[in-house]
Amino acid sequence: MANTEDQPSRLINPATLASLVLLGSLALGALWMRSGLIGSEQWPIRWLDVEGELQRTSVSQVQAAAAVPASRGFFAVDLARVRSEVEALPWIATAEVSRHWPDALHLRVVEHRPVARWNENRLFSDRGEVFEVTGSDSMQGLTRLVGPDSRREEVLKTWLWMRDELAGIGLDIARLAVDERGAWRAELGNGVELILGREQIDQRLGRFIAVHDRLRGDERPLVRVDMRYTNGLAVQWAGSETGREDAHG
Repeated sequence: MANTEDQPSRLINPATLASLVLLGSLALGALWMRSGLIGSEQWPIRWLDVEGELQRTSVSQVQAAAAVPASRGFFAVDLARVRSEVEALPWIATAEVSRHWPDALHLRVVEHRPVARWNENRLFSDRGEVFEVTGSDSMQGLTRLVGPDSRREEVLKTWLWMRDELAGIGLDIARLAVDERGAWRAELGNGVELILGREQIDQRLGRFIAVHDRLRGDERPLVRVDMRYTNGLAVQWAGSETGREDAHG
């Protein structure tokens, strides 16, 4: 007859053993940290390698930003803190940080590329992000985009679309603004003010493009074009009053 008595149980099962080993490793690691066995004196970081296309930030600025958190040593360094310190530099958009055995940190950085101004003192990057840099007022050749902060993505998209449309007739945009009521107006690169209003701005811009050659053929300098008419436009020439014209004439 089979023995039905309880068999001696294992002193410890594999899962429990694995957990104890893990806890022991963590405790040992913490002990090493406290005792300095893997600190900066035993495992210092000697090299801060910087990779990236830098135009407005120097390699030395990136290294200086990373130096303080990197001083904790190869094993103890907080990579997230290094990244945060580098990304706090005004022109840095993103930073990736990794350890390279035995004594280096590798930093891959990407700068903001400004494509337009936003309101008074901020910039739009080519990634659609808004950032602020002290002293950027001296930068030339950037279109100024103006509007409520709640509409900044719309303003950016509208500018990109209008820029492409106007490029076909050799014009660019110096300033594009939308007010709280949603009314649009642009200052073109040739100094002409283009008023588009709140509705059907795609159609109104299309009508302006269609009559542009005729307007340019006049010897008088063009000052303002108001497209807020169903089938026409109002034109102001230098030294004269605003006059109404047929958009299809």
